[in-house]
Amino acid sequence: MKKLKYIILTLLSLFFLQATVLAGPVAIVVKARGTVQMVFGSSPKKMTVRAGTRLYSGSKIITQNRSFAAIKFLDDGSLVRIRPNSTCTVEAKRQKSSFFKNIFLEVGTLFSQIVKQKGVFRITTPTSVASVKGTAFWTKQEFKGGTYYYGEEGVVELSNKKGWALLRSGETGYVSSPNSRPVVRKSKKGEKPELDEDKTTIDEFELQFQNQKGESKSLRFKVKKQK
Repeated sequence: MKKLKYIILTLLSLFFLQATVLAGPVAIVVKARGTVQMVFGSSPKKMTVRAGTRLYSGSKIITQNRSFAAIKFLDDGSLVRIRPNSTCTVEAKRQKSSFFKNIFLEVGTLFSQIVKQKGVFRITTPTSVASVKGTAFWTKQEFKGGTYYYGEEGVVELSNKKGWALLRSGETGYVSSPNSRPVVRKSKKGEKPELDEDKTTIDEFELQFQNQKGESKSLRFKVKKQK
C-alpha cells in the first residue's frame, strides 16, 4: 500500500511538473554572478543559473556568498535583484495577458523594481506580505527572524493577520513575526542596502520563445543600474 501511494504521488508530481513547463516560462535571468543555483519543483537536483536561464513557476533560486542574480518577469518587465546568501521561490499564475506574481523569500535580501505593472506583484516572507503598485523597494528576511522593508519609490502595503501599514520612500518597515503587526518608521542613515554588487551600466540580450499559439516571439532586455 505504501509503495502504491508513493507511485501515485510520484506520478502526480511529474504531471504537475510537466503542466507547469508546458505553460511556459514566467521570468528570465538577466544577470548572474558567482555561485547561483536553481531547484525546480520537487526535484532535489540543483542546476547552475546563468544569464538567459528561463524560470518557470515554482523555480527556487539560491545565491551563495558573494553571488547575486537579477530576474525579469516576461509580462511587464518587473525586475528583481537577488542579493548574496538568499533563497527565494518564483511563483506566477497567468491571468490573460499578465501574471499574478509572487516571490517567496525564505532568507536573504531582494530589491524589487516595478515600472509598468501588469497584474499583481507581491513579496511574501515567513512574517508578512508586501503588495505593490509601480514602485521600488527592498525586502530583507533574517534567518529564523523578522522581516525588514526599505522604501525607495512609490507605496508598498505591508500586511499579515495582525494588521497592515503603508511603506513610502525613505521609510523602513519591520515585522518581527506573523503574530506582530507591521511597524513603519523613518529610515536611519546607512541602514538601507545598496546595489554595490552591480558595476556594469547596461546588459542587453534577446530571448527567443514560443507563445501559447506556437508563434515565435523575441524579447530584448536592457538592464540599467539603479541610480
